[in-house]
Amino acid sequence: MTGKRLNRREFLRLGATTALGAALAGCAPKAEPTQPAATQPAEPTTAAPEAEPVTIRWYANADPTRNTWMNDVAIPDFQQIHPEITIEPIIVPWDEFDPKLSSMFAAGDLPEVFANWGSTGYVEYALRGMCIYMDEYISADADFLQLDDFVPSAVEGVRVRGKLVGLPIYILGTYTYYNKDLFDAGGLDYPPSNWDDKTWTWDKMLEVAQKLTRNYEDPTTGQYGVTLGLGSPEEMPWLWGHEIWSDEVLATGVAKEIDFDNPLVIEAFQAQADLVCKHKVAPDSAISQALSAAGDPFQVGKVAMNMSGGWGFWSLKEVEGTFHWGAGALPRGPKGDLKDSLYADPMLISTQTPLKDDAWKFMRYLYSVEGLRKFTVATWSPPSRKSLLPDWINLWAEDVREELTESLEGSWKYGVVTPWNRIAGYSQFYDALYAELDPVFLCEATMEEVAPVVKKAVEDVLAGLEFK
Repeated sequence: MTGKRLNRREFLRLGATTALGAALAGCAPKAEPTQPAATQPAEPTTAAPEAEPVTIRWYANADPTRNTWMNDVAIPDFQQIHPEITIEPIIVPWDEFDPKLSSMFAAGDLPEVFANWGSTGYVEYALRGMCIYMDEYISADADFLQLDDFVPSAVEGVRVRGKLVGLPIYILGTYTYYNKDLFDAGGLDYPPSNWDDKTWTWDKMLEVAQKLTRNYEDPTTGQYGVTLGLGSPEEMPWLWGHEIWSDEVLATGVAKEIDFDNPLVIEAFQAQADLVCKHKVAPDSAISQALSAAGDPFQVGKVAMNMSGGWGFWSLKEVEGTFHWGAGALPRGPKGDLKDSLYADPMLISTQTPLKDDAWKFMRYLYSVEGLRKFTVATWSPPSRKSLLPDWINLWAEDVREELTESLEGSWKYGVVTPWNRIAGYSQFYDALYAELDPVFLCEATMEEVAPVVKKAVEDVLAGLEFK
């Protein structure tokens, strides 16, 4: 769908939010007993040497919610525990995030702590030698961090060639958001929040979308069955049971080929385009532009279903109470295949800082149970820890809590971390890929015609990338 890249870019601008930390309480050593002053003069006591003050720079993009959490919660909380460590936030606009970070790297002056809050994935940072692997730190603090509490698929997703660059700070799955008011008016059952419900298929979704579409050509009075705001090009082929990247690419993070002219890929993307071009249940480019003048089409009640990533929850927070909504499972593909994309980002420590141990103290705080609880509540970000799901669920109205619990747990079960963060150079070929796909979504060409062109465009970009 047109608008796909805008949705993903909006997500990236929100950034891959970070995690908070728990209070790490220390115990003072017990004083040795002394003789009464009358029989033995007291010896002067020597205070323990104070830790040398250090400054940790925390590099982030400009985002009001996250920046408020950083300045009002994370930094003061941590500095209560470690007053010897000053956390200095460096906030830059999203468009400047990667260029400035690269310049700092070239100058040998990377900030101590940063994340993938621009368009670059953490695997690229790792392969460029910008961030450390944290396995030794994490292993040493495994009991405190309660590693079993993290969703396993998210932890696996932040490994680069088997090593951890950090721990996931949230999990944004992918869901079918839907307008309950429109479903009720149409007398239709809601999309299931149970991801094991095999009756919720692509064909069933299409059938429902057709029933909920009316006055297609008139954006003023029109209502539309579905939009797709999926974040990355793997997601449609996944529903058709195909992976466009080889196992070697996903293991190494380096790609030179993309399997984009496979018949299943062609069928999947043509099915997506047909929502506009053939079935007329999703708004075309012109209609989408007209609808967007009044705001996000789903949020203003013009669209019954929107398949999109977990960043949709942040938007729904802003319109909560204006209509009744839910978030259900993705539909299964024609052969019953089901997989969703997880966005599960870590915080990173620079390879260039001599303050790695001090930076880890901050990471230990950010990754802790209580810290992540504060982060989840402050930013409304779906948690990466299983134990914190109720904390996030309880932020929402009572009538959606049960289904949201089931839906998030289902997305964890069927989800894998997006290749966006697991393949170096992804942001460099992403725009080229969708630029070549545009004629399909504009109903000007078929997917069969365009697929070889997309493959060549992506592989031309990959050929010019140098990652080992």
